[in-house]
Amino acid sequence: MAIHIVHSVIHGFNKEQHGPVTGIVKRPVLLDNELQAVKDLVSGLSVLLGKKTNSQAWGRFGNDGRQGPFPASFAAYTQDLPSAEQFKNLSHLVVDQLVEQAGEKALSTGGRILFTLFNDENGSPVFLVAMIKQKGGLILDENFVPIGIVEVDLSKLHQAAQIQVNHFTADQEVDDNDEQEGLDRNYLSFLSPKTNSQASNYFIDALGCIVGITSAKATDQIFLAVDAFFVANVQLTPLRKKAKEKIVEYLQRQLDTGQLATLEDICTAVKQAAPPGYDAHFENILAFLNGPEYKIPDEFVVHESAYKKHAKISLDNERINLKFPRSDLGTSREAKIGYDKDQRTLTIRDLSDEFIAKLDQTLANG
Repeated sequence: MAIHIVHSVIHGFNKEQHGPVTGIVKRPVLLDNELQAVKDLVSGLSVLLGKKTNSQAWGRFGNDGRQGPFPASFAAYTQDLPSAEQFKNLSHLVVDQLVEQAGEKALSTGGRILFTLFNDENGSPVFLVAMIKQKGGLILDENFVPIGIVEVDLSKLHQAAQIQVNHFTADQEVDDNDEQEGLDRNYLSFLSPKTNSQASNYFIDALGCIVGITSAKATDQIFLAVDAFFVANVQLTPLRKKAKEKIVEYLQRQLDTGQLATLEDICTAVKQAAPPGYDAHFENILAFLNGPEYKIPDEFVVHESAYKKHAKISLDNERINLKFPRSDLGTSREAKIGYDKDQRTLTIRDLSDEFIAKLDQTLANG
């Protein structure tokens, strides 16, 4: 099922780094969504967030008084999505905010800005704002109407943000003082500003966005997301445990060195769980992890407690207390911690010489 464009328009302004804002254009007429160039442009841009070259940062609107007028205006707009006039007015407001924020950031640059409301493959409405650099491939006429896309490299967006409208409206029903634990309140995504924060943050600031996923949530989600990815592919399912071991090893290294965990490194680590020739099975893993279901950010601080929850098993009753890596537990005879449900036993194998010496000493002491 292809996306369905409801409304679209292109505005723009000019600005070079360290220069002033000039040439502000706010078009009074929306685009004809039946034009093939419009369809190609919108459909092309709509799939780019979350691709390998365009990792998403997930978040929501701020509410600290510094978010500007867009969040409240967007909330009002969602009450009348079919209105072309309301869509146009909202797009003009965003241009004003972008111009204001770009003027305050020396390294910011201008370009052509696509605004579109479309229904995705599932029929859910999505509001997308994308800054496009017009460098030969994208051809616009004097009214900013696309008339051709010739060898345009849409694989790298300059700036973009999209809002899952249904998720946003559902979130408006949640009382900030009565949030459910674990509730996902991140309904918008934008290009992860990992390269030049001053050059990119003006776009985020203009829309009133804040990063919403915490270190603990990201650390917890990565285990769930990778497990789901391996379950969804029958060829990879038998390798789930090994993939989790690779994540544990990688995150432990990042904890030990105090470095951020990155999606790119995590994807590299889990691929090592598969034998040679499995590369095709991992083509969309970054988009899956970074996508709207799990929303793993491009990089995050490893949360030690969340990590240990997945890396270690702790068993405790009135008789024994055991703690060991999850990867050691298994039901085969090769498992370091062998579990036999029928015999109601847990067998510890591969004891170190030091551990054996301690056991011998304990028995000798009576």
